[in-house]
Amino acid sequence: MAVRLIVRKPIRSLPPKRAWIKRWKAFLDWTNAHSDSSWAFRGLGDHTFPLIPSVGRQADYDLVHERAVLELFKRRIPEFYPVSGLEELDFLALAQHHGAPTRMLDWTTNPLVAAYFAVASAPGPKPGKLLTASGRASTNTVSVTPAAALVPARIVACRVRSNRKLQVQDDPFSISDVSFFWPRAVTARITTQSGLFSVHPAPNVGWDEPLSAANNVFDVPGDMRGFFQKRLFYLGVHNQVLMGGLDGVGSRLSWQYTRRTGLGAL
Repeated sequence: MAVRLIVRKPIRSLPPKRAWIKRWKAFLDWTNAHSDSSWAFRGLGDHTFPLIPSVGRQADYDLVHERAVLELFKRRIPEFYPVSGLEELDFLALAQHHGAPTRMLDWTTNPLVAAYFAVASAPGPKPGKLLTASGRASTNTVSVTPAAALVPARIVACRVRSNRKLQVQDDPFSISDVSFFWPRAVTARITTQSGLFSVHPAPNVGWDEPLSAANNVFDVPGDMRGFFQKRLFYLGVHNQVLMGGLDGVGSRLSWQYTRRTGLGAL
């Protein structure tokens, strides 16, 4: 009896790009739902990140050390920047912008900028187990930063009420509620990023209010980060624009070279 060999074709799943385009369109719809000028946006490189300013992320936070950092910054800044006429909020904004730990968080009025920082930023470390020589998990727990493609990024929208807007002469250490400060044009980069800052009276306590409304949060699956970056690139949102200078140009070209994107265009 003859035996007939049946070869079945593998079942093909839908191309990933179709799902990516669908998610990108969902993001554009989300931005349309938050399209008036009362919204501020923040990009998080990890969907589990809380809204805690950098100065409050250490377990032993205290106000004395926070003030000491700001005073040291104010003492050194005249070497690099004219300080005449600057108020306390100006100094705080400059310190935050240049990486010093402060009670501020960065936001932007442009959701595309927030999306860029979300998908381009690294996720946070996760607890994990080391494997022994026999392949078993050890009893020791370590912190491991997973690949970005395995962790969703997040864009958060927050409606800024008029009673939460600070004036430049206000004291950032005397407020009782989280408030927002629109900085003066103290650096060009803040302007190009459409930047503003939230100021937190208890910087070591997570601010849950913006995260509590599901329709004000948009997550980007980790495997879609590169696709979102590419879409944002063609909309003019990339390091050269957001960071400025030759460092921004170099960073943009490095990304283009790695992704083989836009190298045939000016």
